[in-house]
Amino acid sequence: MNWQATLNARGRKLPFIGKSWFQIGKELRPKIDRIILEDSKIPDAAVQDKAAFPWIEKLEARWQDIRDEAVRIRAEDIPSLGDISFDHGRIAADRRWRAFFLKGYGYRMEANAKRAPITAALLEKVPGLVTANFSVLEAGGHIPRHWGMTKGMLTYHLALKAPSDREKCRMHLEEGETTHVLHWDEGQSFLFDDMFNHEVWNETDEDRYILLIQVKRPCRWRGNAIQNLFLKGVRHSRFVQDIRKAIDDSASKVAA
Repeated sequence: MNWQATLNARGRKLPFIGKSWFQIGKELRPKIDRIILEDSKIPDAAVQDKAAFPWIEKLEARWQDIRDEAVRIRAEDIPSLGDISFDHGRIAADRRWRAFFLKGYGYRMEANAKRAPITAALLEKVPGLVTANFSVLEAGGHIPRHWGMTKGMLTYHLALKAPSDREKCRMHLEEGETTHVLHWDEGQSFLFDDMFNHEVWNETDEDRYILLIQVKRPCRWRGNAIQNLFLKGVRHSRFVQDIRKAIDDSASKVAA
């Protein structure tokens, strides 16, 4: 059984339907995304205007404090994303992509938050936050071309520690015939829609550290209600529960 078939087979199946919440959500996603875009308060653009999100300026102002916490935890204590999330299997096959989760789908990762108290406190003030983690792409790492889960979320990157050769550490973000080439500059950030295809390379001998946040897309009431319902389903899915268990197991090993 290949990875995709195994993914579809996972999780409890609903009676009479024979499908998991994950599968149902995946099939309904095009309709859900269409409603969300109809009710979106911001344009359907790959790169978003940071000025529309006042909380970004507050995070950038504290980037050095956030960086110090991330670097103090160190890449060796940050697990590979592929080791804590089977569902990320294809894009996280390169174990040089690491993720230290602080919050996700309404769950606060208490053990991890205690190791980064300043960052954890700042995250509590980010409206519409869905997930947050320190994301490390180690020297030579590569994240293959992919897209995200839903138009209902936007992804934010705050650069904490970036390779000096910025041209060799980059993300390609496709928007129609245009490819945005994005780089990480320490203390700077950008916000993008990860439903546009994107691919990441770190072709340097230095690690890249960022604070990666996913937030809800600003929508009017109908789109917001659909977002909340979709994210509630994801919160209770095996996708999230498996990650929670893996994070707890990882934290226990570090504590021991």
